[in-house]
Amino acid sequence: MTRRRLLVLTALGACLLVVVGAVAGARRAPAGGRADRALAPAGARAGAGGAGGAQAGSRGLGDPYFPDAGNGGYDVRHYDLDLRWDPGSGRMTGRATITARATQALSSFTLDLVGMRIDRVTVDGDRAPARREGDRDVRITPRRPLARGARFTVVVAYAGGQNRVGAVSPVEPGWFADDTGDVYTVFEPIGAATLFPSNDHPSDKASYRFRVTAPAALVAVTNGRLVRTTTDDGMRTWEYDEPDPMASYLVQVAIGNLDVVRGRGPDGLPLRDVIDEDAGRRPAALARVGDMIDFYDGEFGRFPFGTYGGLVVDDNLGFALETQTLTLFGEDAADQPTVVAHELAHQWFGDDVSLGSWRDIWLNEGFATFASWLWESHDRGVPVADNAALAARSSGNGVPPGDPGPEHLFAGSVYDRGALTLYVLRHAIGDDDFTTLLRTWVRRYGGRSATTADFEALAEEVSGQDLGPLFDAWLRSDEMPRLSDWVGGDDPAVR
Repeated sequence: MTRRRLLVLTALGACLLVVVGAVAGARRAPAGGRADRALAPAGARAGAGGAGGAQAGSRGLGDPYFPDAGNGGYDVRHYDLDLRWDPGSGRMTGRATITARATQALSSFTLDLVGMRIDRVTVDGDRAPARREGDRDVRITPRRPLARGARFTVVVAYAGGQNRVGAVSPVEPGWFADDTGDVYTVFEPIGAATLFPSNDHPSDKASYRFRVTAPAALVAVTNGRLVRTTTDDGMRTWEYDEPDPMASYLVQVAIGNLDVVRGRGPDGLPLRDVIDEDAGRRPAALARVGDMIDFYDGEFGRFPFGTYGGLVVDDNLGFALETQTLTLFGEDAADQPTVVAHELAHQWFGDDVSLGSWRDIWLNEGFATFASWLWESHDRGVPVADNAALAARSSGNGVPPGDPGPEHLFAGSVYDRGALTLYVLRHAIGDDDFTTLLRTWVRRYGGRSATTADFEALAEEVSGQDLGPLFDAWLRSDEMPRLSDWVGGDDPAVR
């Protein structure tokens, strides 16, 4: 498997799935047209305050690629997830406490939850009936309608075994458990609902608290920082806190015979690498993460989260996934410096600044690919132009990265041509404005979700140029542009 293809699979490693059933109704924007500035939830209706005229919240947020993902009518502020793992039965028992704000007057609303049995639901302390709507959604009807703007708390008790969504290659999104009791999660793009009830779309980010209980001989890790552990009757509970907003697909929960290696990065940043004992030693590439963070701090701004590290499982996954603060690697990827640098860059581009819709996937993959070129230039002296020239010669660049369609969500073009878009943009606006653009992008949209249209507008704001023809050619044209037409024949990438 080539390096580029490994990065493509990284999104399942950073992203990859064409989920059966979720593609229905997906569409592509007309070539040459600007991307929508914001996702328009089908169920989010304006209305007066109060619960008068309350309506059912929509199933799905109207994502152009996965229209059934997420739910309309509310915005989640916080998830408190209490999970109990029984490796003997292969059963996960969960209690999710979800704090949200109604964005419309709601008579009912839905949560995404796949394959789990629901035992009990309350809304603001009152029992609430819940019924299945299709394979993905659970419709909940509170005792009293919820007023627009009202904060409310939903508690869902549930249980079930490992399950996944749809069918994709090389792996279906969901949570995975083997016969030794090891667990890890791969949720991108819409698989978080296999483990916990959620508004499973990157446009609705929230903070998280995790409590994971497992046999005391095992170690549990999640996103964020460890708060405490407690042991009772042969079971140990691991409590973690992730206060920074996080998209649901970036959640990581791993349980197993895990070794935790701790250290410090720039400015004392806590680092931890988690290695499955069967995977052997800590990969040397992960030991360079502190240097990578220090370099990226200078390029993009200060590292956005309170901790970072890698999770290495004892499988050859064929990908890596940038789960927030704790990137997932298979044994086959964890010792490849370019892959490690790519996934680290996602902490800025994809995790801190998240997608407004799945059509904007190049904002994740193109940016992380370009960032890895910058790291290779800094660390090994490989000119950025050399990587640009290699990417320009790729045979798979006919898919427009700004609107690849759900069936090509992780096509090589999303990575290579996406990164080339930034290479050409830097040539067009100059190094100083380009650096200002990337740092302003992170500063303005960090902790939020943003779209391609947001990036285009910011690029024009920073540079004072009309960049529409550049973005139309590189992001939306069905034909791969000639690099020499945009950077000139003297550029090292086209000599």
